[in-house]
Amino acid sequence: MGFDNTKEEVMIFEWEAAERSYKKRGKDFWITAISILVLLSVILFMVKEYFLIVALMAVLFFYYTLSTVPPLKVKNKITNRAIYIGEARYEWMLLARFWFEKSLDSRLLSIETRLRFPGQISMVINPNDEEKIKNIMLKKIPLLENSPGFVDKLTAWVAKRLPLEDKK
Repeated sequence: MGFDNTKEEVMIFEWEAAERSYKKRGKDFWITAISILVLLSVILFMVKEYFLIVALMAVLFFYYTLSTVPPLKVKNKITNRAIYIGEARYEWMLLARFWFEKSLDSRLLSIETRLRFPGQISMVINPNDEEKIKNIMLKKIPLLENSPGFVDKLTAWVAKRLPLEDKK
């Protein structure tokens, strides 16, 4: 099995995983997050930024819903012609490069696409399968050692310096 150019599509590797990274948050996290939001809201209220206050509340509510609803399982697979995430199919010619990263309690395979949307796709993987997936992916697209985005780097920097819950 490999990436030969046969007329039929051949499955190379398949796994089942959560559709997104997930971590159940504790009471301390939510108390800290709400306290920060209230403090920011008071400051923003004084400078009459009401819409920004509403937007921040909406973001916190969205994050709350994502962290209380566990993700569904999805079947991912790599074939000689494409990568499948559930029913979504991404052909190799649409994929530019890939890297591995940690998100919450999950290990992710992230792939930059040549599409306008989505510009990046991510799949939760089993850490034991990382080397196998890496060897398969390297035959088609290049590997980046770190995630390329400014937002990813900024998020990691803030999360490291502003922990919202105890690290145990």
